[in-house]
Amino acid sequence: MELLQLLLASLILLVTGTAVLLLLTGFFPHEAAQGQTIIEQMPGRALLIGLVNLFFLSALTLTLFALGENVAPLFFIPALASLFTLIAAILLGLPGLVLLLGQRLWPDKPPVNRHAFAAGLLLLAGLAPFVGWFVLTPILLTIALGVGVMLLMGRARQRRARQGGASATKSTTSTPDP
Repeated sequence: MELLQLLLASLILLVTGTAVLLLLTGFFPHEAAQGQTIIEQMPGRALLIGLVNLFFLSALTLTLFALGENVAPLFFIPALASLFTLIAAILLGLPGLVLLLGQRLWPDKPPVNRHAFAAGLLLLAGLAPFVGWFVLTPILLTIALGVGVMLLMGRARQRRARQGGASATKSTTSTPDP
């Protein structure tokens, strides 16, 4: 009976996880394509940035949760914000992995099928005992975190560049005539 429950839970995880990865790929196509490029060109850098951010955000989150438990419950709010930031960055980077895997394994399939197969394969590989649990999943999630952070930092740089360009344009056009 327990085996049947485990198999049913794995099947539900596979179907819902595939749906989430497909939705993320569909909702953020530009970020997914940029994430694929980052993973293709700089996988080591994405892994390193992911590791640094994983350790920092994990330490911050655990510290804030401990403070919330022992000092003041108000610390739970930033702890949850830190945890959700970590999860959001990972979810932003995962569609790049899906695109890359689908492009390499099924280049001739239509995009939706390619992405669905890649998302399913990614989740199935993560469910593999021991290697999937303790090697593949942590590495891929760390790379996805690094890609998500790199995407967010690139977006922040673009926003600052646009604001800097807009303020420079305003300052040159707002000079009074002599």
